[in-house]
Amino acid sequence: MPTFALKGALADVAQLEARAAALVAMGRPVVLELHTFGARDVDTAQGRAASRAAVARLRERAPDARLVLHVPVQQVPIVTEVFFDVGQCERAIALAGEIGAEALVIHRYGALVLGNRPPRIGSKAEAVARFESIVRDLARRAPDLTLLVENIGHYALLPRDGTSFLAGPIDHFFPWEIAAFRDFCAREGIGNVAPFVDVAHATLSSNLFNRKRACPAALAGDPRAAWIDADDLDRAARLHPFDFVDPAMPWLHVSDAVLLGVAEVADPTLPEPRLVEGIVSEGLEIGTGALPFAALAPRLGAAATLVVEVEPGPGESHVENGAQVRSLARLAALLGDAPRTVGDA
Repeated sequence: MPTFALKGALADVAQLEARAAALVAMGRPVVLELHTFGARDVDTAQGRAASRAAVARLRERAPDARLVLHVPVQQVPIVTEVFFDVGQCERAIALAGEIGAEALVIHRYGALVLGNRPPRIGSKAEAVARFESIVRDLARRAPDLTLLVENIGHYALLPRDGTSFLAGPIDHFFPWEIAAFRDFCAREGIGNVAPFVDVAHATLSSNLFNRKRACPAALAGDPRAAWIDADDLDRAARLHPFDFVDPAMPWLHVSDAVLLGVAEVADPTLPEPRLVEGIVSEGLEIGTGALPFAALAPRLGAAATLVVEVEPGPGESHVENGAQVRSLARLAALLGDAPRTVGDA
């Protein structure tokens, strides 16, 4: 069975202690992905000091905790000017070494534009090549750290109304693109990089792919799907988010999401709010969306770690995030991992 992990904010001691306590109460090892925000934790000396102090406090209570660091949320003014924020990753790599993180999650993106602004790069192939070059350089600078490359899908911005978003040529990381990325790593002899899937992000990508394939006129000229090209559409009749997952992936992000049905994506009168729901909904508590998680089991490798990445439920907080803990329990049960408590043999 896979290992399960929870996610918490790096510089928030209360969050990290609550996540660790929840895992211990379930009889599970403490495995945490540490979300970062920039100035609070990575980008300033004060933030890095607070981060080191938070992890030191955590290790007093969970000395064997496995930690993975997540690169901060991309800053719109930066990533809409440069191709990729390399400096952000470099700072995160340095901090990962300081806190004893075993891996770093980075996003696959490049040449992002805001909303319907014109593209900043000529082709998807050029964007892929530039991103691969950046990953190669980062991997060589951090040979003892695993770089986990995550799909981002449709990059919705608040208020997540369908009109505020970032778009770029390598948003979606389709299954065939994941295979090509692995081939690149093999050719370059890069052993410390692995692609992985956020299944909610894959749902967003699947909804756009399926809509464009089944009803192309509905998305004609729509920048949200502009980089899903004819070559992509020839690769599959329909995509399911679990098609993105394979047993070679050592890491996954898991939350529920809204998967549009076959009839919906083919309906030329599909209401725009329903499409928006399908491309901005993520972080939902397991069981409240449309993903059939029992069917995920055959797609997983024995060594995979599943990070439950769920927003707090009604009346909950980011510290007391019961939805994340409930989701872990439900996911484990759906995957056939019997529940455990402290003291079980």
